[in-house]
Amino acid sequence: MMFQWLNRLLTRPVNARFDVAQTTHTNKNHWLNADNMSARASISPAVRRVIRIRSRYEAENNSWYAGILRTAVNHIVGKGPRLQVLTADPEANKRLESAFCKWCKSIQFADKLRTAVEAYWRDGEVFMMRAERPRNYPMMLDLRTFETEQVASPYKGSILADPFIDDGIRFDQQTNELEFHLYDHHPGGNVPVSTLNGRWYSSREVLHLFRAERPGQTRGLPRATPSLPMLPIMRRHHSASLNLAESAANWGMYLKTTSPAIDPTQSPQDFAEIEMARNMMTILPSGWEPGVLEAKQPGPIFESFQNFTLKTFSRCTNMPFPLAAGTAQDSNFSSFKGDMRNVWRPEVLTEQDRIEVSIVEPIWTWFLEAAVFVPGLLDGLPALADIAHQWHWPPLPDLDPVDTANANTIKLASGQATPTSIHAEAGQDWETEAATGANDFGVDVATYKAAVFAKILAVTGAPAPPSGVSQQAAQPAQGEYTQLGQRAFTNNVKRIKSTLEQVASGSMSRVMAEQTLASIGLPTDRVSALIADALDGRVDDPQLQEVPQ
Repeated sequence: MMFQWLNRLLTRPVNARFDVAQTTHTNKNHWLNADNMSARASISPAVRRVIRIRSRYEAENNSWYAGILRTAVNHIVGKGPRLQVLTADPEANKRLESAFCKWCKSIQFADKLRTAVEAYWRDGEVFMMRAERPRNYPMMLDLRTFETEQVASPYKGSILADPFIDDGIRFDQQTNELEFHLYDHHPGGNVPVSTLNGRWYSSREVLHLFRAERPGQTRGLPRATPSLPMLPIMRRHHSASLNLAESAANWGMYLKTTSPAIDPTQSPQDFAEIEMARNMMTILPSGWEPGVLEAKQPGPIFESFQNFTLKTFSRCTNMPFPLAAGTAQDSNFSSFKGDMRNVWRPEVLTEQDRIEVSIVEPIWTWFLEAAVFVPGLLDGLPALADIAHQWHWPPLPDLDPVDTANANTIKLASGQATPTSIHAEAGQDWETEAATGANDFGVDVATYKAAVFAKILAVTGAPAPPSGVSQQAAQPAQGEYTQLGQRAFTNNVKRIKSTLEQVASGSMSRVMAEQTLASIGLPTDRVSALIADALDGRVDDPQLQEVPQ
């Protein structure tokens, strides 16, 4: 009894468990194939081969899968990344950028990159190797692309002989790639040469693009591996529905009797075939009536089943269903924009970053090493490792250019973005675009930038009125917005009303509303008056009240 107080202080053990950790007669078959194998062991060469050839088979015979691959490649790679050199010498920068662009076109770099990325998604991985094309002297750098079968361990020897070799890739303890064993020819080729000859190449000469989903993983799996079984289901359902529809359509008509006096047929000869003439009329004997088979397939659930299966398949690719289906006819536009921005855009940016690190940057290093032998190309530039640069990838299609432009204007006016960041999102360079714009308008770059600044920051950056114009004429008429120019009013009135409604409802702050109205060109006093009216629950401007919703 004297130790009861101590027992109460001690924490009693809690018997807790997870439902998913229980094995019952209802779930044991579902978890039967679950294992505790390592990443390398679970995706052995034999396993990868089966998944890979099935993925290729479906990509070659299923239009949905082929379309998803094409769409992904077009969005991720597009026309290929654009180089921007950022050293202190503008002329040298332009010279090097021009040379790299010319080289890319000479070897069709963008097309090779698209092929590599499609193989990476479909097969799980792809390899590229440095090569030479003598006819392009003095810039003889070229690229070769290899499928995953061509990188494998030598035919002789056990795969268990070296724990730091995984199917043709030698790596260190940190799984950093050191060497690749490449066969001289594809093992599945039908050329009259030995397909088992090969050699080891340094990792500086071979590039490997794959997606590691587990620690210790050194080879890749097709992107659609989790949902690949969905594609045969779609095709079987499609074929079964078509077969039923054809069976029903092949029966022109049949006769059936309702008379109990007629005996059942005794032989196949009693089932006669009668050829009917067009628009004929006939009289049937008593007790007989015609019938037609009704085609019940494809039924009302055919399309919904196909769409649901496609959604299941495309989910592991992070591609929105309207994009995977190739049409957004049944989708809400706002939802589609949200899916593109919140699901597909991060996927594209992630893939572009992986490709840039694994493929594009090493190729850029190869290009600089080859550029050493091109007379005058690297003049005025620092050491190869110190040449600052960046890549601009083609942006995704802009679904709402007007909305994007308005959002960019607000961000610029409120200091949330800069011209450099806005142009970078569009795959452009602000300095290049400013120089082009200045040249188009026949002014210098400084004047062009000043005009853009005055347009964006109209309140604080507006230039002084030209000489000869009175201050009275330069100032807008007093009053609440009613004297705004007709053209400006027509172009901006809906945007002004929307801003005021958001302020009144509390969905937009007063500071943001002031910046938005100022970016349109309204003076400070009118901005304050309009916002005050909106917060009071009214807008005194009769023209603004008549704007349709």
